[in-house]
Amino acid sequence: MARSFRGGIVMSDEKRTAKRPVRKAPAPDFITLPLKQHCGEAAIPLVKVGDRVLKGQKIAEAAEGLSCPLHSGISGTVTSISSLPTHNGESLSVVIENDYKEELSPEVRPFDKPIAKASPEELIRHMKEKGVVGLSGGAFPTWYKAEEARGKAKRIIINCCECEPYITVDHRLLLEHPEEVVGGVKILLCAIGAERAVFAVDDKKEDGAEKLMDLVGGSESFAVVLFKNKYPQGDERLLVRAVMGREIPHGGLPSDVGAVVFNVGTCYAVYRAFVAGMPLVERAITVDGDCVKEPDNILVPLGTSFAKALEICGGVSSKPDKLIAGGVMMGTCQWTDSVPVTKEISAVLAITSKEEEASACIRCGRCVRVCPMHLMPPAFFRDGAPRPVNVLQRYSVNTCNECGCCTYVCPARIPILEHIRWGKKMCAAAEKNEQGKGE
Repeated sequence: MARSFRGGIVMSDEKRTAKRPVRKAPAPDFITLPLKQHCGEAAIPLVKVGDRVLKGQKIAEAAEGLSCPLHSGISGTVTSISSLPTHNGESLSVVIENDYKEELSPEVRPFDKPIAKASPEELIRHMKEKGVVGLSGGAFPTWYKAEEARGKAKRIIINCCECEPYITVDHRLLLEHPEEVVGGVKILLCAIGAERAVFAVDDKKEDGAEKLMDLVGGSESFAVVLFKNKYPQGDERLLVRAVMGREIPHGGLPSDVGAVVFNVGTCYAVYRAFVAGMPLVERAITVDGDCVKEPDNILVPLGTSFAKALEICGGVSSKPDKLIAGGVMMGTCQWTDSVPVTKEISAVLAITSKEEEASACIRCGRCVRVCPMHLMPPAFFRDGAPRPVNVLQRYSVNTCNECGCCTYVCPARIPILEHIRWGKKMCAAAEKNEQGKGE
């Protein structure tokens, strides 16, 4: 029987590209690489305007603390380094013009010793050097997550759920590259010192589960577990709760209960970083939506513009009402198609949307019933604005995982998630202000 959790929603998943193999897209004329494509501090540029760079070359090094280096996915010339729009604001970005020579950097070389003979420190250092981050949307540096979980996590959970509508790239990885995914998991097991890996697959991806079972079935170090196809099953706190029956403490991490969670794409990127020596310079994305002429899964160099990604998929049949980076539930709407694909982005969606005017909250309780984090969404807003900071903190606004279930079911069409996001920003600003007074 498939496992599940309390709350959440079952929705039409619109997986129109599930049977579309990932297609390598033609490289664009230029790529725009924001220096902040991960949680933590932005990378520090190593190149200057006029420099020629090679494919796989490191163009920015990690800053101190939580950060990650950045590499070029093409060979060409740096034409500018300036602040440019990204899917979530602005970032200092390196623009590289493609020379179409695809000249590979000498930095691209496989790991220099057998995995079994390498120390955990060496494995984690290599992950950092290759710029690998979580590819499910959070973009948390993989090296930091592995380092933090080392010696604590006894179980690795591989998130294969991909519960957002439209997005199918993780499913395609399971079908097209299961050996590489499993290989990446084995490397992570060695780096962390974990004893077991659990593949969490939703029950609509039975073909993917079968591929995994063919590879790891019968091994005591691996398990494949089916989960009910329900949103947001892919949230790591819900996965840990469903797999281990343990609750991550408020403000804590999965390692606090003996687990660590990685995405399918992250495991594949880890494998490539060690076996091929290729840094994270490209990623698969789903391009879909009712405005897209030829929805598809494509592999693009990081820094490819949304406009180019849409062009590769036949363009749009009409002007979309919404251009979304990521999924329709947790993604962000864009005001321009010139923003680039970055490590965090798993989909580019162009859709029509009929906006309905919001009315007053009718206290129906639907948002409370579907909240997977067991919160009370109506406590976070009033009269079209977030509540005061002390109220937001009292009702644990920062526990919200921003899944958007509350907004989805609201009959009054209140943008609850937007109120919560603004509330979180208010709390963060208040905390920063308090810290400043203390200093």
